[in-house]
Amino acid sequence: MLKNGLILLSSFSLVLSAPVVQAAGNSENETTEQYYEGCGLNKKSRALAKLIREDQDQLRKSLSCSSLLSKIAQKKAEEMAEAGKVTHYGVWGSPNERLIKEGYRLDIPEDAVGSNYVEAVQGGEGIPETVLDRFKNSYQHRVHLFGEHDFFLAQDQMGVGYAYNWESPHVDYWVVYIAREKASAENTKADEK
Repeated sequence: MLKNGLILLSSFSLVLSAPVVQAAGNSENETTEQYYEGCGLNKKSRALAKLIREDQDQLRKSLSCSSLLSKIAQKKAEEMAEAGKVTHYGVWGSPNERLIKEGYRLDIPEDAVGSNYVEAVQGGEGIPETVLDRFKNSYQHRVHLFGEHDFFLAQDQMGVGYAYNWESPHVDYWVVYIAREKASAENTKADEK
């Protein structure tokens, strides 16, 4: 769905990751875990972040991990698992509103606050590779997660959440945020000089 030339995201999500240099004495898994700690609060969320960032279709030159986005994504995944629903909207409002209310200085057009330009969600699959495949096969999610539109290409921070609840309808719940923060007032003044 297009709004002001931007694609609104539907109820489906993705994640990405970047190459890792292996440190002497560490296994590749340990190194990946350490490198992606800021991308997710558990092993599965970090694995999905790595897949998104390192995927051959990733168009962003830089995609850093945001511990704040990861905390917000984890909280959202746990809320979905508790409610048994895969949804973009909830008590916090829209995904854009959630990030703003949780303290992330989201850089989006003012008329887009009640929409979703930042979040991908998914439920019902526990394997990160399969989750990524499903996202890649969804046009709206692929465009967002891999930066296939100039607006999304400028988003340079990521956080991923994963929650498990055996007693819920979908069992596995995923949330991926890829967003961009507003430049601080200090940076803006420095750029103007």
